[in-house]
Amino acid sequence: MPATFEGFGLKLLYPDNWTLTPRADDEGDQGLTLELPSGGFLSIETLPITRGDDEILSEIDEMLREQYQDFESEEVQLDGADEDERAVDMTFCHLDLVVLSRVVLLDAPQSTRDQMPIAGRLLIQFQAESRDFDANEMVFAALLKQIRDT
Repeated sequence: MPATFEGFGLKLLYPDNWTLTPRADDEGDQGLTLELPSGGFLSIETLPITRGDDEILSEIDEMLREQYQDFESEEVQLDGADEDERAVDMTFCHLDLVVLSRVVLLDAPQSTRDQMPIAGRLLIQFQAESRDFDANEMVFAALLKQIRDT
């Protein structure tokens, strides 16, 4: 039986063996983080309409480049993506593992904007060791489809 997350205008089903991580008080209630049993995660954050995609992607790229070796990034086109959706796959080495981090930026659904008028985009990040990423990529795609269809 899948677990359900409801918040900031989204209702998402996710695997019941994934853990919804409690957010710190300073993180607010405008996002969520789900941890995979194998150590990867999925996070969703609402972004204000004042932040541009290039600025956000550049900040993420710069932060990861500073922290990890052998960093590479490439913009990708995902199945089912709207024309204004952006996705970037980033790979890097951590503790002798190859990690894949996929960052997706897409318009916040109307239900999110109704609750949070300043929210313009959603930042969705899927990250896991490469084998775990591959094993969970279909689940990631299903979660992304739920968001797109909201």
